[in-house]
Order: sequence, then C-alpha cells, then structure tokens
Amino acid sequence: MRKSTSVIVGVASATAIGASWAAGLAPKHDSVGGVTLSAPPPVGSSATGAPRSGSRPKPAANLPRRAHAGPSSTPSGTPKASSRTVDGGVAHTEFGDVQVRITVVGHRMTDVTALHLTDSSRHSVRISAQAAPVLRSEALDKQSAQIDMVSGATYTSDAYRQSLQSAIDAAHLA
Repeated sequence: MRKSTSVIVGVASATAIGASWAAGLAPKHDSVGGVTLSAPPPVGSSATGAPRSGSRPKPAANLPRRAHAGPSSTPSGTPKASSRTVDGGVAHTEFGDVQVRITVVGHRMTDVTALHLTDSSRHSVRISAQAAPVLRSEALDKQSAQIDMVSGATYTSDAYRQSLQSAIDAAHLA
C-alpha cells in the first residue's frame, strides 16, 4: 500500500508561493520555518549538480566533431553573442532588501531574475510575488529601468528599479 504525506499550508503562504513560482522564483525553507524566495536552478540540473532524470547525456568525448567555423559562430560564420549575467546592487527598504540579476546577450537584456525581494512579513512576500512578474516584463519590454511602479507595491517597485539600474550600469547597457 502506498503512503501519502499531507502538508498544511496557510492560504496566504500558499498564495505567495504560487505567485512566486509564476514569477520564476522557487521557495527555499530555512531551519526556522521561514521561506526565502530565490531563482530556481538551471534547467537540466539539480541541487547536487547531477543531471535530472530524463535529461540527455552529454556526447562521448571520442565521437567525431563536425567541422564548422568555431564554437562561437553561427552557421553563416558571424560571431554569436555570448550570454552573461550581471547582479544589481542590493536596494534596502523598510520591508526588506531587493536585488535583481540581468542576463545580457550583446547589448540587450534577455532576462531579469529577482535574487531577493521584500520579505519582512507574509504580506510583503505576497506583494513582492505579485509585483515581480509585472516589473520583469516591463523591464524587458522597455530594456530600461524606467519602468512604471506597480500599484500597491511602491517600495518593492522603487527598490527593483534601483537594483535594475545598477545592473544595467554595471553591464554598460546605458
């Protein structure tokens, strides 16, 4: 017979976690019982670094290599821009710190990941989880930190913009 385990989660906590997952954040539980939101591990990896089951194995080293212009070239021979990440500075608010990481290809932001969002209370976590996908989307659309504030998330929005601007400056995109 198969055993099942039940977990009871408060409605506000479940809502915050669900919204966090939608924002691309994964909950991490600490030893005190709190939850910290962080970016999930890259696809195809696990916390131990081993490939996830069902992922493709890497090709054997002794297989013949296909001749081409080089590993960083496109089929037409033009150099392919490499991806890099840049962390923004930590912006402090009375409800917690906010920090973002941008992914840049060439001179374009291709992703914005919230490394840390306001978390002084369950309410702050819920607000951050709802605001993060809106702020991320707008930053990518505008390719700038000149993004609109999210109603009801003024402190989170302002801190997100500050951290985003510092990442953009560090990446020399402005």
